[in-house]
Amino acid sequence: MLEPNDTSRNHNSEPTVVTTALKPMRFQDILDTTFSLYRKHFLLFLGLVAFSVLSELALHLLADFSEFFFDRSPLLGIAIVLMALTFFIIGIGGITIGSGATYLCENVTIRSVLQRTMDRFWPLFCCFLLWLLVVTILTVTVIGIPFAIYFAVRWGFFIQTIMFEKPVITIALGRSGELVKPMWWRVFGVLLAIFLLETMVHAIIEISIGFILVATNLVSEVGFIDILEWGLFGGSFEGVTPFFYAISVIIHLAVYALSFPIWIIGITLLYFNQRIRIEGFDIEMQVPQSNTIESDLG
Repeated sequence: MLEPNDTSRNHNSEPTVVTTALKPMRFQDILDTTFSLYRKHFLLFLGLVAFSVLSELALHLLADFSEFFFDRSPLLGIAIVLMALTFFIIGIGGITIGSGATYLCENVTIRSVLQRTMDRFWPLFCCFLLWLLVVTILTVTVIGIPFAIYFAVRWGFFIQTIMFEKPVITIALGRSGELVKPMWWRVFGVLLAIFLLETMVHAIIEISIGFILVATNLVSEVGFIDILEWGLFGGSFEGVTPFFYAISVIIHLAVYALSFPIWIIGITLLYFNQRIRIEGFDIEMQVPQSNTIESDLG
């Protein structure tokens, strides 16, 4: 097991006084805390998710204009893939740091969070590629899909372990396994519920905006069924004008920016909850606080 480190300290290595009542949370508590943190620190998360939005935009363009990028200009296509991956890593790393910092009542800014994220960029980048490679290979074999699900959940906290505990890549995956293995089914259920919630929020908002556009005759190229398929299954519209295509992309990215942090905040809170349940992280966090108070009194 890794030794406790900077999860109880801020970026300048000063003791953090935790005013949050750290205790084991039920699923409802995790959801309540997720939306509470998101609401209180909305501008922080909005600034951090901008990187993930850029990544989503790049992937969207690649999917819709793949013939141009890979047949006519393969180097440009590869460059955009790398750019998308880079922005995605910065985005999820930043939201993870922001989630943990706000949960532990640290005073952070977008700049300080990004500095901490860039300090761990390459370990997170490499670990993400390893996680993606293993899960993808298992999924492609079809027969390995149950194993892909198992390891995707077992290694589901690798981002949090890298950002908060700073292990090397292979240890990060093993560390995640330590936190998940005793309660795999519970973690799987909570992760699935958070994912479905985030997906539902995204779909409801996107479909609602699409219905308004159709009902007010602002667009004539698509109907209600097209909007339903767009909101539920993603993808792009076919045979529409460039103007409507641009509108649909802007709506998708705006809704993505609003809904995506819910997923990352929820996973991060579940990570801390596992540490509290398995390792007594709540008691561990009281030690530096108690020492600081005693030092002040002395």
